[in-house]
Amino acid sequence: MEARAVEPTASNIDRSTARWRRRRRSHHGSHLETNDPPPPRARSNSLQGPELEEWWSLTPDRLKRIFSDADADRDGRLLYSVLVESLRRYDLDGELEGPSWSKKKINQGAEVTMVEFEAAARQLMMEKVLLDAARAPPTCCLVDFSETESDMPPDRVAVTRDFLTCPRPYWSRTRWYEIRGSENALKLLGIKYALHPLAIEDALRATQRPKEERYDTHSQIIVPRFVVVRRTDEPVPRVHTENVSIFVPLLKSETLVTYSPETVAPAWSRRVRSELSRSFTKLREEGAAFLAYRVLDAVLDSGAPAVATLRDAVAEQRAILRKSGFGDATVGPALRSLKADLEDLSRLVRPLLRVLGNLLADDDVVDHRYNNYIEDASENCAELEEDIQTGLREISWLVQEIENFYKRKQDQTIYALTVTTVIFLPLQFITGLFGMNFRYMPQLNDRPAYYVLLACMGIYVVVCVLLIGICGQWNKRLPIDLPPDDLEAGRRRASTFL
Repeated sequence: MEARAVEPTASNIDRSTARWRRRRRSHHGSHLETNDPPPPRARSNSLQGPELEEWWSLTPDRLKRIFSDADADRDGRLLYSVLVESLRRYDLDGELEGPSWSKKKINQGAEVTMVEFEAAARQLMMEKVLLDAARAPPTCCLVDFSETESDMPPDRVAVTRDFLTCPRPYWSRTRWYEIRGSENALKLLGIKYALHPLAIEDALRATQRPKEERYDTHSQIIVPRFVVVRRTDEPVPRVHTENVSIFVPLLKSETLVTYSPETVAPAWSRRVRSELSRSFTKLREEGAAFLAYRVLDAVLDSGAPAVATLRDAVAEQRAILRKSGFGDATVGPALRSLKADLEDLSRLVRPLLRVLGNLLADDDVVDHRYNNYIEDASENCAELEEDIQTGLREISWLVQEIENFYKRKQDQTIYALTVTTVIFLPLQFITGLFGMNFRYMPQLNDRPAYYVLLACMGIYVVVCVLLIGICGQWNKRLPIDLPPDDLEAGRRRASTFL
């Protein structure tokens, strides 16, 4: 896979760092420019994610610029005291450890190169993260593999100073760091492999939408993992999403870093590890780029079962509703929950399709040899979106069925009142007519007239009841306007009767 390095220029140098600084300032000042009180801390953290310190903006490009500004004579070297003073301005004031640094401390005239300057900054940054992680040591799962060998320790590996400096085995061609919920482990590996602070922030933000963004040394892919949650206090299952961040190397590096908030081994991880344990798989023959695709594909495969679970729940609620005669009060809230989950999934699938399209267009992230695999994943996402839209239509038809039921019930009530009014309105007229106080009225003194009038009124009522019964039997033969279970027939019924 051919990689293209991005050369910084005077116009675009450290552009990503500037964007990170603007985002950080917006986080600080978002509540200072208005009179509204700030939101609760818990909600703010969930929306914005952890806020990184200022020294995280020291990307490799920015360190080169700082070194160049401090190098007055342009000989590519700085005094050790200048190094300490330059890093202290960014709150990196720890003690540098190592034999070479000990000698430079003693020799005040010692000089450092750009490589040493960058190594010193990374060491101090790691020390700060390790100090914050003293109570909960960071861990990760490590996988080393080549075409002939593989090593997958069953337990997590502690991310310590020795671990970060220890080289990989000589036979290992590709290394995979799988981080499960340890934010400090992501920060430490981000420092070691120069992951951009924007990428780390996006990985730690729970509400980040799917995206693919390219930086100088790596590309970040964020895809959602769909998790079905069943609770005893809820009538239907819910689908939650957890982002999985994949950091794909660009500069011919065979190191892949993935991060997910789940602390236990998810299904996609077990699937990829099972494939790596077999020596004859394509994954063992390829490198980090194909491993990134396999992780991406395994994560996306969690979408179809989740949507199928929601659609099964919709069918179950339809059966409960019809069995109860539309009298079950729990169906309404259950349908609202299902609709909200399906709409959330739909909002995630659309940017996910754009991510896959970007991967097809950019050969530096995933090699063009794997385009057929990416296209297959894109087709699966398109089918997933169709299933989501079908589930939303099923809910709409079920809601329409409920509305039609209560509408018919109301129509029946109005119909009964109308029939009663129609039957007794003529009788009320006759009653009012013969109840007038006139001195002379025909048949007033005729004895059979009263009984004849009662007989006519009775015959009238019987005839009206018979006519109403005949009309009711005729109406029952008309097709109902409820959408049936079959979707195609439901579409025809909906266009005809709704």
